[in-house]
Amino acid sequence: MALNQIQKRILATQKTAKITNAMQMVSRNKVNHLLEMSQSYQVYIDYLRHTIDQLYYTLKVTPPKFNKMDIKSLITDRPIKKVGIFLVTTDKGLAGPYNSNLLHGLDEWLKRSDYSKDQLYFYTLGYTGEKYVKDAGYKIARSYYPLSDQPTYEEAHYFIRQLRSAYVEKEVDILYLVYHHYASGSSSKFGVDKLLPVVALNRRVDPQEVKDKKENLEQVYLIEPSAEEVLEGLIPQFIESNVYGALLQAKTAEHLSRMSAMRSATDNANSMIDQLRLKYNRERQVKVTNEIIEIVAGAQAQQKERR
Repeated sequence: MALNQIQKRILATQKTAKITNAMQMVSRNKVNHLLEMSQSYQVYIDYLRHTIDQLYYTLKVTPPKFNKMDIKSLITDRPIKKVGIFLVTTDKGLAGPYNSNLLHGLDEWLKRSDYSKDQLYFYTLGYTGEKYVKDAGYKIARSYYPLSDQPTYEEAHYFIRQLRSAYVEKEVDILYLVYHHYASGSSSKFGVDKLLPVVALNRRVDPQEVKDKKENLEQVYLIEPSAEEVLEGLIPQFIESNVYGALLQAKTAEHLSRMSAMRSATDNANSMIDQLRLKYNRERQVKVTNEIIEIVAGAQAQQKERR
């Protein structure tokens, strides 16, 4: 390879390394912000879940008899004929194995489940998920995209309203959230969360357990107007918090994966630059050596002619 060609490749690779390094830093800033948001919001979700669980034990009748029919339907099991899956993927590339790992995990989960292909109805968020569902021959109930890099609650509320309506109106009989969970450090893992029905409130419990929990709870809380009415207000918040929390987790995992991919790309580019420079120096050394040999040979030839 000519020296000028090697120089051009070095310059092009250096430009690529600058771009991937910049993208890595952008993703790192987004991760730092989203990590703070998702971790703070997870505290709220855990506390809300704990409060609902505590209130549940104060009820005189379990499952609770709510006055609002739409709230009652959210905790009611029914025969499963249609299975809804809210699949959260990316719209953009350059995120490493994020989407492939997510879709592989989904394939494995579907194989382990008892659901047939005809039962599945997908609600896809992201172009990648939509393409996967179409290629696999599954039914798409709705497609949503794009989602901003830092999701707001207003954005999430649109999906929440659509998903809740799909369950209440019996478009599906059970609804799952499928997305990447942020694990720790720079890692994430595939996960499936059951969103609807809210199973924590559709079970019957042991009367003695209820009595013990209720006595402990009444020492801490003053509940008005009643536990049922308070729960009617908290259950929609619980569903909304799960969806919004999933979006925050998914975006955090996405930016972590993109940051890792761009770091690897930058390292590979720098490694390639080092190899190209080494090759350039060797080629240049060979060229200089050949030129010296030619000069020496020419000088020797002139000396012989003089003699």
